[in-house]
Amino acid sequence: MTKSRPEMGGLVAYRARVADEKRSAILDAAVSRFLEFGYDRATLETIAKAAGVSTGTLFKHFPTKAALFGAIMARMWESEPGAERAVPVAGDPRRGLSDIGRDYARLLRTPGMEALFRVVIAEAPRFPELGRELYERGKAPYLARLEAYLHEEVQSGTLSMNGTEISRANREFLGMINDQIFWPRFLVVELVIDEGEVERVVCSAVDTFLARYARTTST
Repeated sequence: MTKSRPEMGGLVAYRARVADEKRSAILDAAVSRFLEFGYDRATLETIAKAAGVSTGTLFKHFPTKAALFGAIMARMWESEPGAERAVPVAGDPRRGLSDIGRDYARLLRTPGMEALFRVVIAEAPRFPELGRELYERGKAPYLARLEAYLHEEVQSGTLSMNGTEISRANREFLGMINDQIFWPRFLVVELVIDEGEVERVVCSAVDTFLARYARTTST
Protein backbone atom coordinates (compact mmCIF):
# COMPACT_ATOMS: atom_id res chain seq x y z
CA MET A 1 0.00 0.00 0.00
CA THR A 2 1.41 3.37 -1.04
CA LYS A 3 1.69 5.97 1.69
CA SER A 4 -0.31 9.18 1.26
CA ARG A 5 1.43 12.53 0.78
CA PRO A 6 0.68 13.72 4.34
CA GLU A 7 2.16 10.50 5.70
CA MET A 8 5.25 10.90 3.54
CA GLY A 9 5.63 14.51 4.63
CA GLY A 10 5.42 13.47 8.25
CA LEU A 11 8.05 10.81 7.74
CA VAL A 12 10.41 13.25 6.04
CA ALA A 13 9.95 15.75 8.88
CA TYR A 14 10.57 13.02 11.47
CA ARG A 15 13.78 11.88 9.78
CA ALA A 16 14.99 15.48 9.51
CA ARG A 17 14.31 16.03 13.21
CA VAL A 18 16.17 12.87 14.18
CA ALA A 19 19.11 13.88 11.98
CA ASP A 20 19.20 17.33 13.59
CA GLU A 21 19.11 15.78 17.07
CA LYS A 22 21.98 13.44 16.23
CA ARG A 23 24.00 16.28 14.73
CA SER A 24 23.45 18.39 17.84
CA ALA A 25 24.45 15.48 20.09
CA ILE A 26 27.64 14.98 18.09
CA LEU A 27 28.56 18.66 18.37
CA ASP A 28 27.88 18.68 22.12
CA ALA A 29 30.03 15.59 22.62
CA ALA A 30 32.81 16.99 20.42
CA VAL A 31 32.98 20.24 22.41
CA SER A 32 33.28 18.25 25.62
CA ARG A 33 36.01 15.99 24.26
CA PHE A 34 38.00 18.78 22.62
CA LEU A 35 38.02 20.77 25.84
CA GLU A 36 38.92 17.76 27.96
CA PHE A 37 41.51 16.06 25.77
CA GLY A 38 42.55 18.66 23.18
CA TYR A 39 42.07 18.45 19.44
CA ASP A 40 44.74 15.82 18.80
CA ARG A 41 43.71 13.27 21.44
CA ALA A 42 39.96 13.58 20.95
CA THR A 43 39.18 10.88 18.39
CA LEU A 44 36.10 10.70 16.21
CA GLU A 45 35.39 7.24 17.62
CA THR A 46 35.26 8.46 21.22
CA ILE A 47 33.16 11.44 20.18
CA ALA A 48 30.67 9.14 18.45
CA LYS A 49 30.47 6.95 21.55
CA ALA A 50 29.88 9.96 23.81
CA ALA A 51 27.17 11.21 21.46
CA GLY A 52 25.43 7.82 21.40
CA VAL A 53 25.75 7.39 17.64
CA SER A 54 27.68 5.06 15.39
CA THR A 55 30.92 6.15 13.79
CA GLY A 56 29.18 5.76 10.43
CA THR A 57 26.54 8.30 11.49
CA LEU A 58 29.23 10.70 12.66
CA PHE A 59 31.17 10.40 9.40
CA LYS A 60 27.95 10.98 7.46
CA HIS A 61 27.58 14.37 9.15
CA PHE A 62 31.28 15.22 9.53
CA PRO A 63 33.74 13.34 7.31
CA THR A 64 36.82 14.85 9.00
CA LYS A 65 37.76 16.16 12.42
CA ALA A 66 38.40 19.58 10.88
CA ALA A 67 34.86 19.65 9.49
CA LEU A 68 33.52 18.76 12.92
CA PHE A 69 35.52 21.52 14.59
CA GLY A 70 34.40 23.98 11.92
CA ALA A 71 30.76 23.10 12.60
CA ILE A 72 31.32 23.71 16.31
CA MET A 73 32.70 27.17 15.61
CA ALA A 74 29.89 27.94 13.18
CA ARG A 75 27.27 26.94 15.76
CA MET A 76 28.91 29.05 18.46
CA TRP A 77 29.23 32.14 16.28
CA GLU A 78 25.68 31.76 15.04
CA SER A 79 24.10 31.00 18.43
CA GLU A 80 22.92 34.61 18.46
CA PRO A 81 22.50 34.88 14.69
CA GLY A 82 24.48 38.07 14.21
CA ALA A 83 26.84 37.05 11.43
CA GLU A 84 23.93 35.99 9.23
CA ARG A 85 21.82 39.11 9.75
CA ALA A 86 21.25 41.49 6.89
CA VAL A 87 23.50 44.48 6.39
CA PRO A 88 21.92 47.48 8.21
CA VAL A 89 20.19 50.07 6.09
CA ALA A 90 22.53 52.92 5.26
CA GLY A 91 21.86 56.48 6.36
CA ASP A 92 22.50 56.34 10.10
CA PRO A 93 26.05 55.08 10.66
CA ARG A 94 25.89 55.47 14.44
CA ARG A 95 22.92 53.13 14.62
CA GLY A 96 24.27 50.68 12.04
CA LEU A 97 27.71 50.44 13.60
CA SER A 98 26.19 50.09 17.07
CA ASP A 99 23.98 47.21 15.90
CA ILE A 100 26.90 45.35 14.33
CA GLY A 101 29.14 46.10 17.31
CA ARG A 102 26.59 44.79 19.83
CA ASP A 103 26.08 41.63 17.77
CA TYR A 104 29.80 41.05 17.64
CA ALA A 105 30.31 41.70 21.36
CA ARG A 106 27.44 39.34 22.19
CA LEU A 107 28.99 36.56 20.13
CA LEU A 108 32.40 37.09 21.73
CA ARG A 109 30.76 36.43 25.08
CA THR A 110 29.20 33.11 24.04
CA PRO A 111 29.82 30.58 26.84
CA GLY A 112 32.83 28.41 26.08
CA MET A 113 34.24 30.70 23.39
CA GLU A 114 37.46 31.43 25.29
CA ALA A 115 38.03 27.75 26.09
CA LEU A 116 37.78 26.77 22.43
CA PHE A 117 40.11 29.60 21.44
CA ARG A 118 42.64 28.15 23.86
CA VAL A 119 42.34 24.79 22.08
CA VAL A 120 42.95 26.49 18.73
CA ILE A 121 45.99 28.41 19.97
CA ALA A 122 47.48 25.32 21.60
CA GLU A 123 46.95 23.05 18.59
CA ALA A 124 47.25 25.43 15.61
CA PRO A 125 51.03 24.91 15.05
CA ARG A 126 50.36 21.21 14.33
CA PHE A 127 46.84 21.60 12.94
CA PRO A 128 46.67 24.84 10.95
CA GLU A 129 43.18 23.93 9.74
CA LEU A 130 41.89 24.91 13.18
CA GLY A 131 42.91 28.53 12.72
CA ARG A 132 41.44 28.52 9.23
CA GLU A 133 38.11 27.14 10.44
CA LEU A 134 38.01 29.63 13.30
CA TYR A 135 38.57 32.54 10.92
CA GLU A 136 36.28 31.38 8.11
CA ARG A 137 33.40 30.35 10.36
CA GLY A 138 33.78 33.16 12.87
CA LYS A 139 35.38 36.49 12.11
CA ALA A 140 35.25 36.44 8.31
CA PRO A 141 31.43 36.72 8.11
CA TYR A 142 31.51 39.74 10.43
CA LEU A 143 34.26 41.40 8.41
CA ALA A 144 32.27 40.82 5.22
CA ARG A 145 29.07 42.14 6.77
CA LEU A 146 30.76 45.25 8.12
CA GLU A 147 32.64 45.92 4.89
CA ALA A 148 29.43 45.70 2.85
CA TYR A 149 27.76 48.07 5.28
CA LEU A 150 30.60 50.60 5.12
CA HIS A 151 30.41 50.60 1.31
CA GLU A 152 26.68 51.36 1.58
CA GLU A 153 27.30 54.26 3.97
CA VAL A 154 30.00 55.67 1.69
CA GLN A 155 27.56 55.51 -1.22
CA SER A 156 24.91 57.28 0.86
CA GLY A 157 27.36 60.07 1.67
CA THR A 158 27.55 59.63 5.45
CA LEU A 159 31.13 58.29 5.57
CA SER A 160 34.24 59.50 3.81
CA MET A 161 36.67 56.69 3.05
CA ASN A 162 38.16 54.88 0.05
CA GLY A 163 38.33 51.14 -0.59
CA THR A 164 41.68 50.69 1.11
CA GLU A 165 40.46 52.56 4.17
CA ILE A 166 37.31 50.44 4.33
CA SER A 167 39.32 47.20 4.37
CA ARG A 168 41.47 48.53 7.19
CA ALA A 169 38.71 50.30 9.11
CA ASN A 170 36.44 47.29 9.45
CA ARG A 171 39.24 45.39 11.22
CA GLU A 172 39.99 48.40 13.38
CA PHE A 173 36.38 48.67 14.48
CA LEU A 174 36.02 45.01 15.42
CA GLY A 175 39.49 45.13 16.99
CA MET A 176 38.45 47.89 19.38
CA ILE A 177 35.68 45.62 20.64
CA ASN A 178 37.84 42.48 20.69
CA ASP A 179 40.53 44.16 22.72
CA GLN A 180 38.23 45.06 25.61
CA ILE A 181 35.47 42.43 25.49
CA PHE A 182 37.24 39.21 24.58
CA TRP A 183 40.99 39.20 25.24
CA PRO A 184 40.90 40.28 28.90
CA ARG A 185 38.48 37.40 29.62
CA PHE A 186 40.69 35.06 27.62
CA LEU A 187 43.65 35.84 29.84
CA VAL A 188 41.82 36.31 33.16
CA VAL A 189 39.51 33.31 33.48
CA GLU A 190 37.28 34.66 36.27
CA LEU A 191 36.97 38.18 34.85
CA VAL A 192 33.35 39.32 34.42
CA ILE A 193 32.43 42.07 31.96
CA ASP A 194 28.85 43.18 32.51
CA GLU A 195 26.34 44.50 29.99
CA GLY A 196 26.98 48.09 31.01
CA GLU A 197 30.67 47.75 30.22
CA VAL A 198 29.87 46.08 26.89
CA GLU A 199 27.65 49.00 25.94
CA ARG A 200 30.34 51.51 26.91
CA VAL A 201 32.93 49.68 24.82
CA VAL A 202 30.69 49.53 21.75
CA CYS A 203 29.67 53.19 22.06
CA SER A 204 33.31 54.24 22.43
CA ALA A 205 34.30 52.21 19.35
CA VAL A 206 31.51 53.86 17.36
CA ASP A 207 32.51 57.34 18.56
CA THR A 208 36.16 56.72 17.64
CA PHE A 209 35.23 55.34 14.23
CA LEU A 210 32.90 58.23 13.37
CA ALA A 211 35.40 60.82 14.59
CA ARG A 212 37.79 59.49 11.95
CA TYR A 213 35.47 58.65 9.05
CA ALA A 214 32.17 60.54 9.33
CA ARG A 215 31.67 62.97 6.46
CA THR A 216 31.64 66.54 7.63
CA THR A 217 29.44 69.08 5.94
CA SER A 218 30.68 72.60 5.33
CA THR A 219 28.51 75.49 6.41
